[in-house]
Formats: sequence, structure tokens, C-alpha cells
Amino acid sequence: MGSRIGLGIDVGGTNTDAVLIDLEERKILSFAKAPTTRDDFARGIHDVLYRLDRVHFPKIALISLSTTLATNSIVEGVRRRVCGILIGYEPGDYRSDLTDELFLIPGGHTVLGEEKEALDEDRVKTVLEKTKERIEAYAVCGYFSVRNPDHELRVKRLVQEVTRKPVVCGHEISLKLDAVKRATTTILNAHLIPILHQLIESVKRVFGEENIQAPLMIVKGDGSLMSEAVTRNRPIETILSGPAASVIGARYLLEHSGEVQNAVVVDIGGTTTDIALLKDGFPRLHPQGAKVGGWQTNVMAIDIRTIALGGDSQMTFDEEGRLRLGPRRIIPLSYLGYCYPSIREELRRLYEDRRLLPPRTNAELWIRVGRKIEDGLDELGEGILKEVTGNPLSLFQLTKRTGRSMSEVMRGLSTLERRGLVQRSGLTPTDLLHLTGIFQAWDKEAADWGARLLYDRWKIELPTVVEQLEGAMNRMIGLQILDLLLSESIDATPGLDSCKFCNLFVDEAFGRSGRVTGVQFGIHVKEKLIGIGAPAYAFLPSVAEKLETHVVVPFYAGVANAIGAITSAIVIQEELFIKPYQTGYRLFSSAGMGFHHDLGEATEEGRRLLRKVTLEKAREAGAEQPEVFIDEKETWTTARGGERVFIEKILTARAAGNPRMYLGAFPL
Repeated sequence: MGSRIGLGIDVGGTNTDAVLIDLEERKILSFAKAPTTRDDFARGIHDVLYRLDRVHFPKIALISLSTTLATNSIVEGVRRRVCGILIGYEPGDYRSDLTDELFLIPGGHTVLGEEKEALDEDRVKTVLEKTKERIEAYAVCGYFSVRNPDHELRVKRLVQEVTRKPVVCGHEISLKLDAVKRATTTILNAHLIPILHQLIESVKRVFGEENIQAPLMIVKGDGSLMSEAVTRNRPIETILSGPAASVIGARYLLEHSGEVQNAVVVDIGGTTTDIALLKDGFPRLHPQGAKVGGWQTNVMAIDIRTIALGGDSQMTFDEEGRLRLGPRRIIPLSYLGYCYPSIREELRRLYEDRRLLPPRTNAELWIRVGRKIEDGLDELGEGILKEVTGNPLSLFQLTKRTGRSMSEVMRGLSTLERRGLVQRSGLTPTDLLHLTGIFQAWDKEAADWGARLLYDRWKIELPTVVEQLEGAMNRMIGLQILDLLLSESIDATPGLDSCKFCNLFVDEAFGRSGRVTGVQFGIHVKEKLIGIGAPAYAFLPSVAEKLETHVVVPFYAGVANAIGAITSAIVIQEELFIKPYQTGYRLFSSAGMGFHHDLGEATEEGRRLLRKVTLEKAREAGAEQPEVFIDEKETWTTARGGERVFIEKILTARAAGNPRMYLGAFPL
């Protein structure tokens, strides 16, 4: 039998990475990068596949994808036509900005799982008839459905019968007690269903064109995998998918290098830097669930600190001449010059005519991105968009071509930029790496002309800019590392700006102050830093030096996210609660509610039921031969007189297994 090949793909904010791995020998066979095409991820995936060693394609037995799509959609406020049906909720029990179509239905249960009020099925049917033609997906959430999901399940059946549209219940996503958070998570999930459907269909078409028939898995926010079918119903679980894949990839690379299994993983990409903690080889999960774009969910996810800082972060200077990084991501001049060599002449002219430009003007150009056509643009907006389609232009060029003033053109560009129709190009950390010789992938000359204008405008030289860049990166990344490491003990940094001593300590420790004499400030981090992402080897050694620790940048650090996507496993976790009730004990689980007179009988039935449910979900997620492990925890208290009183018993099942593979990928 031939080798089984796995294809891992990570669709990041800047680049799409891919790797081919021999899953039996755990050997990387080929890897590649291509720019992410945000208007259509499938094009970027097609481009990166073209750059891989195609001789291995016939033996691909498994595909796994990590994606920023769900995270970005929530952060950017993308909304689809969804309907939320909340059973037994009151007006103050949910966020009113979740959806325009939200209905409160009489029903729901108590904390003991008893019916609080009869479910009004007639009202549900009326809602469904009213909305079925315009709604893309439904979210159903019942009050205390985690104790008794009966009403949610009944409404789900009605949705399926009347509308035949996708529908997901709150108890199917989480069994945690928090009515507001559960409703938020369930409705956000509904918004993501049509978005992830489109992604899955588009990437499957790409694989079909390449005659790759392997199963498709998606990385969840906790770093484990789930099948394409499960993802279609529960896309919310893919938030923080990309950062989670980077942590799993780092763990894989650590295992192969023999490094210790406790480390801080720092993934520096083009758009963001993500920081997570490995303890005993496993990523630490966030106890409160994932929080994205101001939305607190109860989705299980890796505890990650994300900052808008990367190789493509915009570099600007404030009025005092201090460097500012981000949060906007722009196109590096070196990359734009690589794609459009003609811009070198315009950058040179901007430098030579710099006396005619407004003060503090940087070398910036604009180009149209994507193929999206948007109505409602004014004449100037349409004119600018036409000029920069396939042709990057400077502000100076656009004022000539449109016949408008610079301020008018800037307002038009700002509108187009907000709508995602054009993107700015300018000087970035990536360009400085080209100028210092650390990174030489693209066009150094374009970066050089942009830097010359910067030096002239701010009366500054390259070594000073590099020093300021290093200091800014050190402080921003270092603070997030400290926040992550200290978060279990204290609320580390939210009050930092109001704490003069904290600010002074951090500034001195990172060498940015120099105001204090006679006192030495320093920070010593015990854990190693593991650098992931293409810029990691350039920026992390300095961060590690300031934190008095060591840094390891593995050979395949640039594609670690794609490695993590294909080397992860399927992990399903389920809980079941046993609580005293009248003369016996009640069982609460995602399968429903039960009752037993004897605690031993209740425990035995709980184990059986939990094992059955967990195995079913693991197989649905795509696991081939999952194993189930069950932990049990009892809580007792002591009453007056010394009598021990049973409070509850929690059974936690964890099913783990490798994904099923396409057996036709190799000869028998």
C-alpha cells in the first residue's frame, strides 16, 4: 500500500499557505505560499495548489483547512438574513443588535429542567410562514435548554418541516449556563452558516478541478478538527481557526525537534500577531469561551492574544517623530513593485517632486482589490475606481486624472477603502526587512524609493527607523506575552495606561525610557518563545532578549498554520450533570433529561449515555476509530449536625480519533 498524503491549507489575512505531508512517516513533502484573495478565497487556494509538487496529488487522502473567514465576518459585522427564535426569553435576556428578525416565543424551562410555560407551537408556525421566503438560516434557543432541550428540538422539527432551511439549536453548540451568551452564540452561528457554505462549495470546486477526492476537514477554534458536514451547521466553532492551527503546528514542529513542551507560541503574520501558551504539549483553552469583535461567545477556543501587528502593518509617525505601527494592513511597496514594476518610476518622481507635496506626505499608492461591484458610488468614486483597476496610482496621479483637488480625492479614496474596494500601499516592516537585507523576496528598489521620501520628510535615517521599529515590536508583542502568562493570576494589563508605575516599568524593561537612574528594571520569562510565521525570525530574537528568554524558530515556521491544520485530530468533549431531585437524581445532557432513584444507577446510565452521545458526535465529525475517556467529579457539602449532602456529579467525556481518509488515494 502506498503512502497516505495529507494536504493542509491555511487561508490567512495576507497569505494562503499549503503543505503536503506523508501522514505515515510524518514527513513534509512540499510547501508553498500564495497571496490570499479576499474577494474569493478559492482563487488563492487554486494559486497555492499550483505551486505545490503535483506529483503527490493522486495520493492525497485527507484535506484540512484553517480559515479566518468566520472570525473576520464577525469582526467586520457581516450579517445575513437570519431569524432568531428565542423560547421563554424576556426582552432583557438578549442583545437587540443580533438580528432584525428575532421573535420571543412563550415556553422554556427552569433550572431543574421543568417546563416553565407551554411551548406555543402555533406562534412558531406563524413566524415560520412569515419568514421562510426571505430567511437563509434559523437559530433556536430556549431558556434553560441546557437542562431540558425538548422545546428547542420541537421548534427545530417545525423549522425543518415548514422551511427546509438550515437550523441549529443552542444546546447543540454549548451546554454552559448563560442565557445571553448562548443566544448570542447561536444567532451569530446562523449568520455564519451561508457564509461558510459558500466557502466550502467554492474550495470543493477547486479540489474537483484537480481531481482531489479526499474528505475535507476544518480546524476549530480549540485546534481540533471537524468534518465539512458538521462545519456547515456549526460554523461558529471555526472562529480563531487560523491562530489555533498555528499553535497545533508549533506543537508538531516542537515534537520533531525534541524541544520542551512548555512554550509561548508567537505567530507573526502579515496582518496580525497571535500569541498562545503550550502547557505539557497542549494549548491552553480560554475559560470564558472565545471573544471576537466585542462579542462574547461560549465557543471553546484556545486562549489567544491577538494584536493588529504584522509584516504588512502601516508605518506612520506622530507629530513628535515617533513611529506608530498599524492597526491598518496595507500592501508593502516591495510587493506592489514586484507585481507592478512600473510603480518604481512614480515613486522616484514623488521623491524628486517632494517639495510640491503636502508636509508629512508618505509614498502611498492605491489599487483596486477584488471584483466586487457596489452601487451607490458617486461620480468621483466611480472615476477613481476605474483609474486604479489593475493600475496602482499615487494621490498625485489621481488628482491629475480626475481633475479634483487632493482633499477631494482623499475623501473619495477613504470611502472606497472603507468599502473594501481599494487598498493602500505604503511603507511597512516588510519593506524595511528588504532594505536591511534580512528578507529579499520582492522588489527592494520600490521599498527604497518609499523609504527615501520618509527619511526626507521626517529628517530620519534607516538605522533610526529600524531601531524604532524594533522597539515598537518589542513592546507590543512583549506586553501581550506578559498578559497571557499573568492572566491566570491577575488581570494583567487592562489598567496599564492609568498606572504610572506600570508604564514606567514596562518602558524601562523594554529600553524605551531611559528616565530612571540607579534602578535596573528587567523581566524574566521562564517559557521559551516559539516563532511562527515568515517575519518571526526577524523580529522575535529581540523580543526574547528583552524578556530574558530564548526563542526557537523552526525551519517550517513560515507554513506552521498549514502544518497544524493537517496534523491535528478530532476531539469531542461532552458533559453530563447528575443532581439530586426529590427522592432521586436527575440527569441533564444534550440528549435530554432522565431520572433515577439510586445514585449508582444514575451514574451508570450517565456513563452509558455520555459514551453513546460522544461517540456519535465524534463519528459525525469524521473520526475513524474514536476512543472515549470519561472523568467524574462529585461535589458534597456538610450540613448542620455533620451530615454529608450530595450537591452534584459531573461526568466529562472526551472522544479523540484521527479523521477518516480517502482509501482510493493509493493503490491497494
